[in-house]
Amino acid sequence: MNSTNSKVQPIPKVALRGVSKQFRSKVGFVKALEDISFEVYEGEFLCLVGPSGCGKSTLLNIIAGLERPNTGEVLLDNIPVTGPGSDRMVMFQEPALFPWLDVFQNVIFPLKLKKGLKRQERREVAEFYLNLVGLSSFKRARVH
Repeated sequence: MNSTNSKVQPIPKVALRGVSKQFRSKVGFVKALEDISFEVYEGEFLCLVGPSGCGKSTLLNIIAGLERPNTGEVLLDNIPVTGPGSDRMVMFQEPALFPWLDVFQNVIFPLKLKKGLKRQERREVAEFYLNLVGLSSFKRARVH
């Protein structure tokens, strides 16, 4: 009996392959990202560090599916990212609240995008997090 010692290679949670992005400006095109490639595996922690305007937010928006790269591809669990998905969320640098909704409605809104959560489960999750951060008594308040 001949045994082969082969290890199964883990699939990266996030893989970028040759990602480039440029934007049109008044004076032509501005290169935001050029040929970015890396992999992040389950349990790893990644920090994007750099000066303002270097492409950090653009890269995160591409990974989230909010923007498309001009070239290259992004894979999540080996599946191409072609647009936003309920399997990933984005925390914006600036407040991103719906001013026409109250606090509770803003908290529950993303839970409505999660498939399989029943109405009562969404309400319980929202109540839990409002209580956790001490905002339960403000749940019907306007955000602005």
